[in-house]
Amino acid sequence: MAVQVSFYSDAADPLHFACRLVRRALASGKPVGVCVAVSDSARLDELLWSFDPMDFIPHRRWDGASPTPPGEVLLVSDAAGLPHRGLLLNLSLALPADALAFERVLEVVGREPDAVQAGRERYRTYKQAGAQLDHFTAAG
Repeated sequence: MAVQVSFYSDAADPLHFACRLVRRALASGKPVGVCVAVSDSARLDELLWSFDPMDFIPHRRWDGASPTPPGEVLLVSDAAGLPHRGLLLNLSLALPADALAFERVLEVVGREPDAVQAGRERYRTYKQAGAQLDHFTAAG
């Protein structure tokens, strides 16, 4: 079965928008991994702690070795290292390793020209691989 990939484009602040998606993804009951550049992981970590003071989002920057409790969002720079193939949220400009092996992929695309171009390239790659694609706007 082909992977389901949802693109969310025109995000003013992709990391902040990702917090909303992570909260919804956790409700699905599937294991969640977030592929984020090392340079953005500390900011995303902080945003997930402070995103909603009434709703804790269990997460951590995963070292690739320690045990992973159910319901914990794992932040990684390389999706291939995730211990599951449930739901992957991609915040990097590149197509994550093993992206096509996940049940579901969420792609967040910012407004910067390089992010838009990289998002279009990832979309084409997923389409050529036979993924089921949909697109939503993150603007608002």
